[in-house]
Amino acid sequence: MKNIIISMIAKISKMDAEAKLLTAQVEAQSLLLSAMLLAVGKEGGLEQIVESVKKAINTALEASDNLLKSDTELLLTQFNELLLLTQLLAKADTEIDVKALRELPSAPDSQ
Repeated sequence: MKNIIISMIAKISKMDAEAKLLTAQVEAQSLLLSAMLLAVGKEGGLEQIVESVKKAINTALEASDNLLKSDTELLLTQFNELLLLTQLLAKADTEIDVKALRELPSAPDSQ
């Protein structure tokens, strides 16, 4: 897992800031899915999944040189944001609030 994290960070470090953010989001999603598959295979729980990925990222963070530290931290931030989104979705209503959708401002292109 450590080598996977390091290869992801190497890929992220070669890109500009906007591309880095998008790539970090995608890579964090990839990590989450990979960790889930591993945990399901071992009949583990969500806490084990999160712990496993965070340990791997922290290990890579400790092994990274200064140039890669910020990119590693970006990956960890995106992973944490993905977890937060997952938790919010789990708590969200299953009903679609049509009134709230209608109150959303239109996109500039659609006017």
